Amino acid sequence: MIDHLIRCATQADADALAAQYGPSRAYQPKVILQDAVWDTTDPDNPVMTTPAVLAEGYHVWLALDALEPALRDLPDDNCRLIADRNAALAGVRVETFMLFHAADITDQLMQVARIEPVPAGSGYPFRKI
Repeated sequence: MIDHLIRCATQADADALAAQYGPSRAYQPKVILQDAVWDTTDPDNPVMTTPAVLAEGYHVWLALDALEPALRDLPDDNCRLIADRNAALAGVRVETFMLFHAADITDQLMQVARIEPVPAGSGYPFRKI
């Protein structure tokens, strides 16, 4: 299974892309670049001190049988990443399972970013890089 994370400019574009591939292959996740920070001094009343940082745009996760060059080659880094799910689950190094990522996705970003909800069955160890 080859997973593609695509950024769209509008919700309508994301809806159209998800509809094109259908619900068995596409869904719209939230891409969190940095988790919220909480003050838990009072565990019964935690206070958010810094909100989560979300990625710009609207995202669609596509689970396809093969790498789709047309998606990889989208302009403006709208193809955020492409990864081989089976290779990741087999425990290979990130350099092997990460087939493509946009130029602005750094190792540091990969250590803090996450996709919510986690793509079913993916188990990508992005934060373990």
